Amino acid sequence: MAPSILSRFLRGLGRHLNLSLGTALAFVAVNLLLVAACLLALRQNVNLRAETAVVEAMLTLANGTVVPPLAGKDWTGAQQVINYDHDLRPTLVYTFSTRCPHCRANWGAMRSLQALAPRRLRIVYIDRNGDDFTPKYVAENGIGESVLLIELSPLSAGMYSARGVPQLLLVDQHGRVMWSHLGELAPRDISKVRSLVEQD
Repeated sequence: MAPSILSRFLRGLGRHLNLSLGTALAFVAVNLLLVAACLLALRQNVNLRAETAVVEAMLTLANGTVVPPLAGKDWTGAQQVINYDHDLRPTLVYTFSTRCPHCRANWGAMRSLQALAPRRLRIVYIDRNGDDFTPKYVAENGIGESVLLIELSPLSAGMYSARGVPQLLLVDQHGRVMWSHLGELAPRDISKVRSLVEQD
């Protein structure tokens, strides 16, 4: 009697162990598949970031590019010429459009950079679409103390016309592009501009 109970118990335990071992193997297999899928997604993400960086580099002026003085009409209709060699401060050239949602999102981030002006940084705004501006819009977005160009001269348009907005160019006193950026500003972008401005 005792041996038959023991053998039934052992057979049942064996089936239980087999089921548990099968379940464990299935669990391990599923997790290995998930890890492989995550690694594949990470690799694809790295590749996409690299491709995006290449596209962005093609859409903005390369660091070290020398640009001519910036000339055009401001939002009041007055002619303006921005000469870089007449000012020791770096100049941030910000091209935007009032219709661009990414540009609207940047106004909050721009406040941090506007805080550097006029002592450490000069900012020039270029409206890509020649929009109509009101004193209220200019004041609300912190543009008031800076130049806002709505129509560029042919030479300036050829060099500065952004292929996408918002675009930022940081230009030194020799007219060389120190840094360029296309799209919304992230905290690291603001830190980069600050470090370049404050090292001068």
